Amino acid sequence: MNEQLAEFLKRQWPDADTITVENFEPIPGGYSRETFRFDARVRRGNTEETVPLILRRDPPAAVSILPTSRQTEHELIEAVRAHTSIPVSKSYGYELDRSHFGEAAMIIERMPGSGLTSALFNGGADAAQAESVCTHLCELIAELHLADAEKLNVGGKLSDPRNVGVDISSWDRYMETTFEYYLQGYHWGDFEPLPVLMDAYLTLRRARPRPLRLSLVHGDFNPVNFLYGEGRVTALIDWENARIGDPREDLGWMQAMDVLSNTNIMGSVTKEGGFLGYYNKLTGFNVTQDEVNYFCLFGTANIAVPITNALKRRFQKEHMELTPFYIIQPSIVNVLNFAKMLGYPLPAGV
Repeated sequence: MNEQLAEFLKRQWPDADTITVENFEPIPGGYSRETFRFDARVRRGNTEETVPLILRRDPPAAVSILPTSRQTEHELIEAVRAHTSIPVSKSYGYELDRSHFGEAAMIIERMPGSGLTSALFNGGADAAQAESVCTHLCELIAELHLADAEKLNVGGKLSDPRNVGVDISSWDRYMETTFEYYLQGYHWGDFEPLPVLMDAYLTLRRARPRPLRLSLVHGDFNPVNFLYGEGRVTALIDWENARIGDPREDLGWMQAMDVLSNTNIMGSVTKEGGFLGYYNKLTGFNVTQDEVNYFCLFGTANIAVPITNALKRRFQKEHMELTPFYIIQPSIVNVLNFAKMLGYPLPAGV
């Protein structure tokens, strides 16, 4: 692997005399891609530098939970770097030929900062930074949603990145075709009847909120997908699920994962009436809390479709990985929220 990485980097840096890969090791966490950290020691003439890097590699197709393209992710990251001030890792390129790294992969800059966002909350070591970090995070997601989507949607690849028939020609068409995908996904992953999900998808389709202009959404905006240091966000990471969509999807997913992660991103901003109030001041979108609640469930459906499909393949023994059982958690937790939305009778205290 070290030799393959050095050969790849030599193609990116042809002026380098020698490139040596050191300290290659897996990064724990991250369940849709395999990630590894390493250092590249690069010598040019009499100078030498060490470049901190990450290899992001696809899992084998049989166990893939969210099939996405490393080329598309590379192009998006570079577009975000070029057209916004959002801190993201530089991408040094991608390799789609599986013979190089075992699966399609990309190499990106390893950004500075801590990923232990749990330390910001509940009396953690970095609790004093929580308000400033979360305020900056709000500013960054607002900037993303206000950015020119055409400049970020390189080659139109983020219009329907899962190739499931989503149509972004209008907000109404986006919502309708996304619900068609959810309903098809229910049948793709029908390892056993889950009527609450079917009822929820149909209810969400009927009860959709007011239209809002589509934008680029991060797609997995949650408490573990940013790094921070000295009271600022140093990087937004894991862009593989980015797509053109409703900006409220990012807010809803953050709210859902904020609860599941036992963090307090949404509650740590005091400026301008809190996270949502400050976001609305920055964007002018006037998003209501009811809309965030709606998109909390909408986003749960978005991730539930590929995860339940992966679970079905696991039950059919197409693979024996345990990861789908772990990342089904958001869907399981939000089944109770679906049940509340639908007016189902629930046990006392739920």
